[in-house]
Parts: sequence; structure tokens; C-alpha cells
Amino acid sequence: MAGTGYRKAAEAFQTAFGITVDHSSESTASIWVPKMEKKREAGIYSYDAVVVPPNSALIRLKPKGAWDPIRPLIFRPDVLDDKMWREGFEKQFIDLDKQYAFGYSFDVAHTVAIDNTTVRPDEIRGMRDLTDPKWKGRIMISDVRHGSIWIAMRSVRATAPGADDLIKKLFIDQEPTYIREDRAKAEAVVRKRSAIGIGILLPPLQEFRDAGVANHVEFLDRPEIDYATTYAVLVYNKAPHPNAAKLFINWFLSKEGQIAFCKELPMNSARTDVPPFNKDGIATPGAKYYFAKHESEYAKQTETLNFLTALLGLSN
Repeated sequence: MAGTGYRKAAEAFQTAFGITVDHSSESTASIWVPKMEKKREAGIYSYDAVVVPPNSALIRLKPKGAWDPIRPLIFRPDVLDDKMWREGFEKQFIDLDKQYAFGYSFDVAHTVAIDNTTVRPDEIRGMRDLTDPKWKGRIMISDVRHGSIWIAMRSVRATAPGADDLIKKLFIDQEPTYIREDRAKAEAVVRKRSAIGIGILLPPLQEFRDAGVANHVEFLDRPEIDYATTYAVLVYNKAPHPNAAKLFINWFLSKEGQIAFCKELPMNSARTDVPPFNKDGIATPGAKYYFAKHESEYAKQTETLNFLTALLGLSN
């Protein structure tokens, strides 16, 4: 778990139960996954549970037997209750086995941002509108090798008729500007160099918001192009403190635990009794979004990345 928000949330568990929490913070999967692999290969089992984006945990560590089933550890009635979760308790398991990774959050990643002084929200209702010739040369797209634009395009391929042709029109025929650096992506729309930004991340845009210069930049909620994401909690195999891990899991997935974690980060819990803390990630009621973090989708997302890089003549 990386960041001061996680640290504060872990302290809430510590205060509630009097159990000292040894919190380890790592910024990316490229750091914590190799570290865990080396420790386990050396027979060192230092941690009980992990709260992370689940992809690497399932792709790299699950085949090595790093995780114990989390399902048998959950005993609190309010956690087991279907009504307490956005799509029911069962749907929160995001691994194919429905045993190891419990997705506790639900945030929508909005793919399209506009300069609303030059683009009306109703002009971009879906992917096809982005291919309108009037936007030619006026679109910024995140470098497909950096960030997660290929996940948004996997959403398009899963939902839009004629998706691959639309993607070609957008990425080639519309002559967009491609930008790799995160802050520069946001700045392109903030400074009105591009009317539409595809793949802008919230944190760098928030810096411009805080400076009072991004009030005209608006994320659009378009389920055809957007996708839903989650973080997951997992339990290590051969955990040194299994009873404490069990207690933590049940508290973490309770209303109290979810408020403590999601408020500090901020993010939106998948629990129905926890208020949203990330207004930019709120799902439109009744809308269906492509769910990006289920293990069954990882290979399809990689195939979409390969499709995009081949389309643009790039190497991964």
C-alpha cells in the first residue's frame, strides 16, 4: 500500500484493535512484485495482506502460489450481505477462481476531457463522434505505450459496433497529437492547444484545478469509452500473523474500514453504504461500464495494446 492515505487508514485499524500495523509502502508493481518474489524464493514470509491494483498480483504472483484464498476468512454478516455491495458480494471477486482477490472499490476512469469553451458535451456522445472531421488535428491522445489508453480502447472494442474501424479513424485519420508525459497531457487542454484530451489522468489535472486555471476542462461520462476499475485486497500464503490478517480483512471490508480507507485516498467504495469520496470517479446510476480489472480481461487488454502499437507502427 503506497501513500500517506494508506498509512493513515492502517492507523485507524491499529487504533480500533490495538494491533500494531507494520505498513510497507511501494509506489508501483514494478517495485513491490519483484521484491515479494525474491523474498518468497528465499523462504522469507514477512507480510500478511496486501491492498493493490490487482493485475500484477494475479498475473505474476498467483501462478507462484503466493496467495491464500480470502473467501474462507470473511465472516462478518455485513460483509457477506449482497445488498452491501454494488453488484453483490460474489461479483467482488475479480480472479477467475473467485477465491483470492476481492475488489473493494469502484471508480470510473473517464477517458475523454474537453475544453468546454469550444466543445459542447453533447457533441461527444460516444466514440463515433470523436471521428467527426471537425475535430481533425484538435485532439490529444495519450501515448499508447504509456498510461492505460489501451484499456479504454478495449472498452470500445467490447461495446461499440465497428470498433476497430473507429479506432483507426481516431488514431490515424484525425491526426491527433500524441503526448507521453502525464502533466503535459493535461496542459494541452488546459492551455487550449487541444480541444479534446483522451487519456488525461486526474492527479496532474488536479494541480491545474488547484491553481484555478482548469475550470473549463471537463471530464465526460461516456460508458462506451470509459471503464470501471478497482483495487483489491489479498492475503499472502504462509502469512506470519494469520489471525490478525483475518481480523484486518473483515474490518477493512466493513463500512468503518471502507470509510477509513476510501476517504483518505480518496476513492469510491463498492459498498452501497459508504459515500463516494472521489467525485470524478462516480458512476452514473444504471450505466454499465466495462470492468477493467477482472482477470479474464487481462489478455484481451494486452491484445488491444498490440493492436494499437501495430496500427501506429510502434514497438511496445
